[in-house]
Amino acid sequence: MRRFVRDVVLPVMVAVGMAFVIQAAVAKPYEIPTESMVPTIKANDRIIANRLIYRFRDIERGDIVVFSPPPSAIAACGRPAGDVPFVKRVVGVAGDKVAVRDGKTFVNGTPYEVKGSVTPSYEVRFDTVPPDTVLVLGDNRNDSCDAHDWKNSGSPFVPTDSVIGQAEVIYWPVPNVRFLG
Repeated sequence: MRRFVRDVVLPVMVAVGMAFVIQAAVAKPYEIPTESMVPTIKANDRIIANRLIYRFRDIERGDIVVFSPPPSAIAACGRPAGDVPFVKRVVGVAGDKVAVRDGKTFVNGTPYEVKGSVTPSYEVRFDTVPPDTVLVLGDNRNDSCDAHDWKNSGSPFVPTDSVIGQAEVIYWPVPNVRFLG
């Protein structure tokens, strides 16, 4: 019996414990429930978020982030089932001025393009992104409940301390497996 505990039970317990620690502190899987990030991430794709990266560097424009939705997002989009976090692309960082017009997104007056993103059919101008916040939009600009919708429900900005991590890889389904970024 001791041998069974030493050779089987103990390694399994250590492996399970390490899996919980890694998921809690390093990387966490998420299933994407909507089409808001198409074509980059499709509905029902599963991603892994790097929970450590922003301890070593700042959030940058272009990062795909996983975050707890701010109150304005919940007011505009409704509360996600089971408090599921949102996944969007960072378009503006502190000090940036972002606008969407003529089917293009502009950051500080310069067109900001994401390869394959859906051309927006709306127009909006945001205030300057405040310190310790980011402005996020879905790549599927017309079918994403994001900052352009939240603006009418309060602040369109996401506090940086609400960011859980950076989406790093799509790991499921197999045909979609690839690194993001």
